[in-house]
Amino acid sequence: MINKQTIQRMSSITLLVILLFTLFLSTALGEDLPEPGTELLNNGDFSGPLKFQLYKESGGNAAISIADGELLVDVSKIGRVTHAIQPYYDGFKLFEGCEYVLSFDAHSTLPRDMFVRIQLNGGDYHAYFEQNITVSEEPQHFSFPFVMGEASDPAPRLCVNMGITDTMTASGLQPEDIAPHQVYFDNFSLTVKDTANTVISSAEAENDPIRLNQEGYLPGNPKTAVIAGSDAESFAIIDNATGETVLEGTLSAPVDNPYAGEIDRVADFSALDREGEYVLQTSDGAVSPVFPVGEDVYENLLKESLRMLYLQRCGSELGSAHAGLYAHPACHSDLALIYGTDQLIDVSGGWHDAGDYGRYIVPGAKTAADLLLSYEMNPVLIDNIDIPESGDGIDDRLQEVLYELEWMLKMQAENGGVYHKVTGRGFPGFVKPQEETDQMVVLPISNTATGDFAAVMALAARIYSGSGIPELEEYSETFKNAAERAWDYLEEHKNDPGFTNPPDVTTGEYPDGKCDDERFWAAAELARVTGEDKYRLAVLESLTSGRVTAEFGWVEAGGYGLYAVLTDPNLSKDDEAYGPALNLLRDAAAKAGAVIHSHPYAVNRTDNYEWGSNMGIANDGVMLLIGASVLEDESLREDASRQLDYLLGENATGYCYVTGFGAKSPEHPHHRPSIAFGAPVPGMLVGGPDSSLEDPYAQSVLADSAPAKRYADSDQSYSTNEICIYWNSPLILLISGLTANH
Repeated sequence: MINKQTIQRMSSITLLVILLFTLFLSTALGEDLPEPGTELLNNGDFSGPLKFQLYKESGGNAAISIADGELLVDVSKIGRVTHAIQPYYDGFKLFEGCEYVLSFDAHSTLPRDMFVRIQLNGGDYHAYFEQNITVSEEPQHFSFPFVMGEASDPAPRLCVNMGITDTMTASGLQPEDIAPHQVYFDNFSLTVKDTANTVISSAEAENDPIRLNQEGYLPGNPKTAVIAGSDAESFAIIDNATGETVLEGTLSAPVDNPYAGEIDRVADFSALDREGEYVLQTSDGAVSPVFPVGEDVYENLLKESLRMLYLQRCGSELGSAHAGLYAHPACHSDLALIYGTDQLIDVSGGWHDAGDYGRYIVPGAKTAADLLLSYEMNPVLIDNIDIPESGDGIDDRLQEVLYELEWMLKMQAENGGVYHKVTGRGFPGFVKPQEETDQMVVLPISNTATGDFAAVMALAARIYSGSGIPELEEYSETFKNAAERAWDYLEEHKNDPGFTNPPDVTTGEYPDGKCDDERFWAAAELARVTGEDKYRLAVLESLTSGRVTAEFGWVEAGGYGLYAVLTDPNLSKDDEAYGPALNLLRDAAAKAGAVIHSHPYAVNRTDNYEWGSNMGIANDGVMLLIGASVLEDESLREDASRQLDYLLGENATGYCYVTGFGAKSPEHPHHRPSIAFGAPVPGMLVGGPDSSLEDPYAQSVLADSAPAKRYADSDQSYSTNEICIYWNSPLILLISGLTANH
């Protein structure tokens, strides 16, 4: 029988459950679930600072402002697609199963329809809620209840698509038929109506405390793991096959690591040199993922990171025999329009640059250079990465990079200058490559593109001429001549401004107003391949200018020029250029080393992780590896090895940052083929932490994270989880250099 005391106990238990449930909500969702009536938008009545922003593409042109307490969208050109003009609002959360009410007022000087949406802010940008509305000169009030029918989204977007609509085109209207007009909005409100059916998902598990290289270690390399937030004092290395303890050690003293927001200890098990598979176990019982030690631990990783470039090929069919799930017919093979003219040219071929389908000379040149240097540093034959050219006895690196180089030749104009890029005028949706059918546009010549082109063509001429492979040697003269023509253009256009996008183009800009480094790199490579004095003099001029650095990026490419100078067999150490080049490399290695040795994760970053920080860390590894060889300093090689360890799991997030590798790897990269085909392409290095929070998802989800943990495995987070060919390429070069002679 249930008595009064039982009821009281049940009430207490019920209250406790409710309290625990509320606490769980706070943990699982990052904050308390908003109560009914909560307003999610800030300044929806436009009485304060403007919180809405404006996106434009595909010929759409408009401006937004606050006018007499209303949001004014002043439309001058409606554009060719529905989302060509899109005022939007970011910075709120939606919870699965929760009911909301969206309301606002609107009127327009021109009667028209448009789409109000709350949508995924990334991926395929599909709508959680969408409503077509018609507005006129008479102000109207709109109110729409809706239920979030998908998984909770911490960073959706509220927007109004104000480009051309199906209703307009069905009535025979074209974009040019729509007159300029003004649309006004007021009293935007998004409120929580009912939380009764909200679905609570589990909180994301805490990162495993043991962070190490999940792909394993070469026998002679340093081997460390970072143990985060642990009170353990010792560790053991256990053979995964036999259970035998093969090594024991003491963890370092705890280190406060503010860049990662944790207290760290380090396990050093560099003495482990026996091949096998192991786990690291701490004295408090934490166990690491299984990791191998062996001479071939990076063989598959190297193959897949190279094959990723094949899967980025543009302009040719990728057959299922080699591309598998990602097979597709030829894409982007139509003639492209030279911007500002009516001239069409063939610029088919090359690699898609990143998560989009654009092709860009500047990052393409870096990628090509990394592959060529990968071959030069480690010419052991790689002929089995499963591309159409595999198995013919010619290194796949040299054949894959040839695909890019042949495209680059098409991008050189008659005057020797090189067009900056070829893309659509805006980014496509998250479609397969062949489904982007917009007119491709060739953007104007730039000095940075021309300088990078000259450098990589001269480098290719040298590598191919010395390959001993007749099929490749025949390209050398073509490459050298193209490089010299590009150099002549550079000399005639030294004072040209850097590249910027025209107003109606929104694809990747790759702006760089300073081309001293590209000019130095080009001069160094041309000096080496031709031996001509004019290039030697240009090298000396650059080295004494103070404007060259030892970086291996696309913005600062001076490191490639230093490599060309310091490894040139025609230069003695007494040459005028050698000493300044050596000093630049030595200083860069010392500066990086000071940071690397200052904190447990041993990378050249503290509180500042840039967009594409994983590329920067791979580039640092390349610089240190070259420094180890030129400066004959083995400690720099160990530092280079630690950069690879970071990329493969010894970092504050615990991710192996290469898709398809490691025990914990990215599954949702910002990459159109991966999204369109339904699975992440393997072997792609994602961007990694970006401490500046440069996309709406990162701003919503990562703002409270420490700099080293500002990474999100979400296709919405383009600033942390996109991929690029020139992020993969220094990974390829770093692995090749570290495994040379192993």
